[in-house]
Amino acid sequence: MDHEHHDQATTRARDLMVPTEKYPSAAADCSLGEAARLLSDWHIDMRGSVSMPRILLLMDHDGQLVSMVRRRDILRGLAPSFLVASFSDHPEAMFDVDVDPNLTELLSGRAEEKLRHRAEMPVSEIAHPIPATVAADDPLIRVIQVMVSHDLSMVPVLDDGKVIGVVRTVEVLKEVSRSLTDVDETS
Repeated sequence: MDHEHHDQATTRARDLMVPTEKYPSAAADCSLGEAARLLSDWHIDMRGSVSMPRILLLMDHDGQLVSMVRRRDILRGLAPSFLVASFSDHPEAMFDVDVDPNLTELLSGRAEEKLRHRAEMPVSEIAHPIPATVAADDPLIRVIQVMVSHDLSMVPVLDDGKVIGVVRTVEVLKEVSRSLTDVDETS
C-alpha cells in the first residue's frame, strides 16, 4: 500500500517505517569495532533519499531486539579513557577543564593502539535499553507523541512482538509537512 495516498489521520507507523532489511542491526554480543564498521558502511535508501543511520539495533540470537547503540556512543566507547575522563554532563564544565597531560599520547602511536584494543570491547557495554516502541498500526500522532516524550530520533516498530522496522524523525517530518501542504492546497 503506497503511503502517498494516506491522509494524516490514517497514516500508520508501518507506512512510514524503514523495514528491518533496510536498517542496520547486529548481534548484541558483537564488538565495538564491528558495530562501527557496520554503521559506517550502511546506507538507507528510502524512496530515493539516501542517508546514513545514526543508530544500530542490537538483536539476541532469536532475532529479538534487545538494545541499541548510537553512533556517538560508539565513538565515545572507542576513545581511550584519557580522552573522555574529563567529560561532564554539565554544559559549562567542558570549558574549564585543564588539558590532560595524557593528551600528548595522541601524538604517538599509543593512542591508535588503545583504540584498536577498545574496538574489541563488546558493544553491549555501551548499549542502551530500548526506551520505547510503537506498534505497526499506531497512528502518526502516537508515533510523534512517543518520539517527543522520550526525546527519540528513531523508534522501533513492532508487529506481534517482533521488530519489523524503525520510524525516524526524518520520515515523520516529511509526512507531517506533506499533510500540511495537502491541507493548504485544499483550503
